Amino acid sequence: MHDEIKTTVVTAGDKAFAWGTLLLVASMRKNGMRHPIVVGAMDWAGDMKARARAMGGVTIRELPSSRQCVACQKPMLMGCDDVQTEWVCWADSDAAFVGDCSEWLVGDDPDEIVVRTYSPPPPLLTAERLAVWRRDVEALCGKALPESRLGDTTVNNPFIVLHRRWRPFLERWRVQTERVIAPDVVTPWQKDSAYFQTDESVLGSLLCFDPDAPKVTANYKANGSVDKTRYFAHFAYNPKPWQMWNAHSLKWRDVVFPVVDWMVEKGIVGRGDLPIPLRRSWWWASRAAVPLAPWAWRAMKLKKKIFGA
Repeated sequence: MHDEIKTTVVTAGDKAFAWGTLLLVASMRKNGMRHPIVVGAMDWAGDMKARARAMGGVTIRELPSSRQCVACQKPMLMGCDDVQTEWVCWADSDAAFVGDCSEWLVGDDPDEIVVRTYSPPPPLLTAERLAVWRRDVEALCGKALPESRLGDTTVNNPFIVLHRRWRPFLERWRVQTERVIAPDVVTPWQKDSAYFQTDESVLGSLLCFDPDAPKVTANYKANGSVDKTRYFAHFAYNPKPWQMWNAHSLKWRDVVFPVVDWMVEKGIVGRGDLPIPLRRSWWWASRAAVPLAPWAWRAMKLKKKIFGA
C-alpha cells in the first residue's frame, strides 16, 4: 500500500445494514487498508457504532430517520466536510474488500470517475426514459447533451472513486436526487420509474447528459479483472449474508467468514453477539435454509413496507 493515503472511503446503512457495514470496515482493516472511513448511520444502536469506531479511523455521521432509501444520501456523504482527502471512494455496505485494494482507491486520471458501466436488460433503459433523463438534466443544469455520451449503457455504482475537484458535480447529483426521487422510496429498485435504480440512475442520467460531468473511466479494475486476488466483492442479491444466505451469496462464504473471525479475534465483537448466519457453528443450518431465502426476503420487504423498519 502507498505510504501516503489519498482517499477517504464512504459508506452508509440503516440499522438493517449495520452488520454489513461492520463487515466492510473490518475487511479493510484486516487487509491493511488504513484509509479514513466515513459511515452514514441511520438508526444504529450504540453498540454497533462503538464497534465501528473500535476499528480505528472511522467517523460516524448520524443520518436522520427516514423511510427513503439510505443510498439516496450517497452524493451528500461523498461531498461532506468529513472527507478531507484528494480522492473519495464510495463503497456499498453490502460488500467486502478482498486483499489490499488500496491501489484501486485512487483513479488513473482526476478528470475521470471510476464507476462500472453496464447495459440494463430491457425494458429498463428505453428511449423514452433517456428522454426523461435528458429533460431533467437540462432543467437542472440549463443545458444538456443532445445524445447520451454512454450510448445505451448506464452505470452501476456499488463502488465509485472520484477526485475532489468534482465536488460541484456531487452537489448537482445531490440536488437532482432530491428533485426526482420521492421521499418515500424505500428500496433502491424501482422498475416502473425512469430512475429505476434511484440514486444510481440519477448519477447515470448526469453522466449521460450533463456536459460538465466527469468522463467515465474505461479502466474499471475493482472487479478483479486486473488481479483476481484483490477486488471489491459486492453481495448484491437479497437477503444479505448477515440476514440469511441465498443461492448467490454462498460463493462469498470464504470471503465473509475470515472477516468475521478477524473481528472476533480483535475483540470487536463476541461470537455470541453475531447474527446466526455469521456464526460458523450454525453454518449447517444456514446452508440448509438457503432454499427458503426467496420467501424470507419477501417477508422482510413486506415488513419494511408496512413498518418502515
